[in-house]
Amino acid sequence: MKKTIWILCMTVILGTSVLFAGCSNTSDDNTAEKTTAESSSADDNSLADDVEDAADDIADGAEDAVDDIANGFDDYDDAHDYLLNQLGNNKEDGRYVVRNKTEETTEYQDGAEGYHFEVYDTKDDSNKKYGDFYVDKDTGKIYRENTDTKKIEEYKK
Repeated sequence: MKKTIWILCMTVILGTSVLFAGCSNTSDDNTAEKTTAESSSADDNSLADDVEDAADDIADGAEDAVDDIANGFDDYDDAHDYLLNQLGNNKEDGRYVVRNKTEETTEYQDGAEGYHFEVYDTKDDSNKKYGDFYVDKDTGKIYRENTDTKKIEEYKK
C-alpha cells in the first residue's frame, strides 16, 4: 500500500515537473513558435491542461489510497501489505512472513472484526513466531495479542 502511495506521489511530481518545464519557455528566439502556438484555436487543449488533468487524477488516486487506510480495508491483500509495511518489512530484507492465513474477517474483540495474521520473524532463520496481529477492517488500526495476558491490544511500534 505504501509503495502504491509512493508511486502516485512520484507521478504527481513528474507531471508537475513537465508542466513547469513546458511553461518556462521564455526565450525571445522562439517568438515565431509562440505566435503560432498563440494563434491555435481556443478549443484545443494545451499540454499544460492535459498535464494538470493527469496530476489531478493522480492526486485523487493518492487521496483514495489514504482514505482506504483511514477507513479500513475491504480486502485481505491490502491489509496484509499494510501490516507488513508497518512492521518495517520491505522487499529487500523480507524479515516477516505471514503463515496460517485466513482471508476472511474474524471477530477479535467484542464487536470488532478484522483480518488475522500469524506473523513469523525470519531474520535469524529461527522462524520464531513474532505474534498474532489483527488489522481492523473498519478503522485500519493494527492490534496484537499480548502473549502474557492473552488480551488483544493496539499495536504500538
